[in-house]
Amino acid sequence: MPIIRTYHWLQSAVVQNLGDFIGTLVLKKMGFQAVTRHARHVHTINPGHCLLPIGSVLYDRTFEIITEPVDVWGCGWRGIPLQPRFATRITFHAVRGPQTVAGLGLPPDTPLGDPALLLPRLSSVAPKQHGRTVVMPHYFRTDAVTARQRCLSTGCDLLVPARIIASPAPGTRPSLRSIWKMVKARLTLDIPICSAAQAIDAVAGAAFVLTGSLHGAILAQAYGIPWAAHDDGYVDVPAKWLDWAAYLGIHLRFVENLNEGQHWWQAEGRHGQVGELDSLLRAFPYPV
Repeated sequence: MPIIRTYHWLQSAVVQNLGDFIGTLVLKKMGFQAVTRHARHVHTINPGHCLLPIGSVLYDRTFEIITEPVDVWGCGWRGIPLQPRFATRITFHAVRGPQTVAGLGLPPDTPLGDPALLLPRLSSVAPKQHGRTVVMPHYFRTDAVTARQRCLSTGCDLLVPARIIASPAPGTRPSLRSIWKMVKARLTLDIPICSAAQAIDAVAGAAFVLTGSLHGAILAQAYGIPWAAHDDGYVDVPAKWLDWAAYLGIHLRFVENLNEGQHWWQAEGRHGQVGELDSLLRAFPYPV
């Protein structure tokens, strides 16, 4: 596979956030091997550059970490404008939604869409329907309560974590502490340990997805599964959710349980529309 220099949150870890790791999967299905910006490969297709393929990472901290020219393809903002000093080394090929465009002052014709929406198109295997209702807490809320308590309080059948286990980027050293934390949560809280593929299959085969993870909603929408945004006492970066809702053309409401989520879906969520994705694919900054 052609090698491409990338960055996403927790890229060097074994324990990762599903939404950020999906960019690696999308690139793999497009025929690329993602490596970190520190990897020393002679034959990368973007030497001296770094690709941001996914995630709510368009804020100052990201561009303080990444010091080389950056190609943005499908990422979203966090409700905070970027400092002008970063503008000269960022090229925006596509972003997640219209509020990212407006908030960062980008051209109105900037292509829109989250690359996770491409997964069904890039796979020839249809997901198997298991028909259960799924709750997916945000990464930071994975261990807040036991899996049983989470399901009882929401009315859902199955907990699927956004905290997944994955292969770290080549040449990096994983943290044993994060691995132990995941194992401990499995032993004491019955939190499942899932790969990215298992988590995606669980969402894609569900009857309904109640999610505190934005990419739980994006994946559900991509695979035609009803979903609702879950507030369990913590909502991570409301601006990214509002950007996603604006992209779909719907009014978002955070709900506490499955019953509320199903009512919201029938009244509002089911009217959401994914835009055409050809322009997102065409906006990919390197030859495919």
